Amino acid sequence: MRHSIKLYILTAVICIIALAIVQFFLIYNTYQLLDSRFNYVEKGRIGEAYNLAIANDKLFPGGQPLLDSIIVPQYSYLEQLYNTNRHGFDTAAQHLVNRIIRELVKHENTDSMLKAIKANDGIKDSLLFALCIHRLDIKFKDSQYVNVYNRFKKYPLIPANRQKEMGLFICGNLPQLNENSAASSLVANSPLPYSYSLSFSFYADPYNRRTLVLRQMKYTILPGILTLLAVITLFAITLFKWIRQKHLSDMKSDFINNITHEFNTPITAIIVANKNIQNEKTLDNKQSVTALSEIIHRQAERLKLLVEKVINIAATEKLALKTTTTDLNELISGILAVYSLNTMKQAIRFTFHNSGHPVMIEADTFHFTTLLQNILDNAVKYNDQPEKIITITTLQEKESIALIIQDNGIGMNAATLRHIFEKFYRHQPNLSRPTKGLGLGLYYVKQCVDAHGWSIKVSSEPGAGSTFVITIPSKI
Repeated sequence: MRHSIKLYILTAVICIIALAIVQFFLIYNTYQLLDSRFNYVEKGRIGEAYNLAIANDKLFPGGQPLLDSIIVPQYSYLEQLYNTNRHGFDTAAQHLVNRIIRELVKHENTDSMLKAIKANDGIKDSLLFALCIHRLDIKFKDSQYVNVYNRFKKYPLIPANRQKEMGLFICGNLPQLNENSAASSLVANSPLPYSYSLSFSFYADPYNRRTLVLRQMKYTILPGILTLLAVITLFAITLFKWIRQKHLSDMKSDFINNITHEFNTPITAIIVANKNIQNEKTLDNKQSVTALSEIIHRQAERLKLLVEKVINIAATEKLALKTTTTDLNELISGILAVYSLNTMKQAIRFTFHNSGHPVMIEADTFHFTTLLQNILDNAVKYNDQPEKIITITTLQEKESIALIIQDNGIGMNAATLRHIFEKFYRHQPNLSRPTKGLGLGLYYVKQCVDAHGWSIKVSSEPGAGSTFVITIPSKI
């Protein structure tokens, strides 16, 4: 059975993990799909608006005249260097790029352009943006384009903070630039000699794009998460109930074995004693008959006690109390007097501490007597000391009365304490002799305490005895 539970747990955990992985990939793929769709639709709108805003221009409105004023006057000088001194050309090209960057940064009007784009297209979300130059080439007379700047190269004379992975950063506040965030990528060139070709991109992304995409996925994410949580919860509840049922089944099996043994012992003794009495030789011996009769009487009383205990425990499912106002100290004194008489052959020392004044409580005296006897039985049963010491104390507090029962027995560990009030549970300590019982005594104690509306706490450590504290509300 233990292996089947482990196999069940392992199988269920694997299935839950597999379900979680499937859910994750479903959500992830949905996110990627919606994100791509967002890029296609929203970026398309922004890109079209940007292209219209810079029609017949470069980078931003007014960008082309600015670039022309910087680049065109340098054609002859750069052509001469290119034909005579390539190293000098590279240096001059980098200085030209630096000047272009300074002038573009100084005169850029992207913010106002972006506001116009948002107003014209009804875009309400805050947009992050960036402008980057990917490549700059110059065409001289009767020649191919000569590269001045290429984003795939690093230039020592151009500021490093301007050289990004996607190209020369001109302006903007978009922290990460990639192909997905490019709203528009353009190449402006001319077939005429003494002209230049400029490749650049406008990047734009809503400030909360990820939130917007996830918001569209709420009907996918929430049902998926709730379904997974429901499966895990049902599994946990099922496993808990299964283990609990197994635990109860084991305890019931143990109870049946114990009660069979407990009943068989007196029955066997009665049968054997009765058989011996029927012997003619035994009948002629009065002492033997008397001894056998006493055995039958004792075992019959024991059998009666066992039957009564089982009946009483069965009755605790619907415990009906007949409470009366009684003096707790007087009630305990009477119980101890009878219990001491019944256990006088054992080395037991009882100590009862009380104020000497009446302590009045509302209690069912019959059930209270059985309750205290069950605790005392355990204190005696689970005790290997040469002298068993049991101390009972009553304390009158402001709003309650504390009944404390202490013993010097073998004690209990934390694992045992969690189960001692469960039906059929029996502590199996390493005693020098086997213990008898049905695992019902402390269960009855808890049922009786609950029926009275009291509370009970137990503290114990292995080898240090146990302490039961019953808290009883004071009678007003």
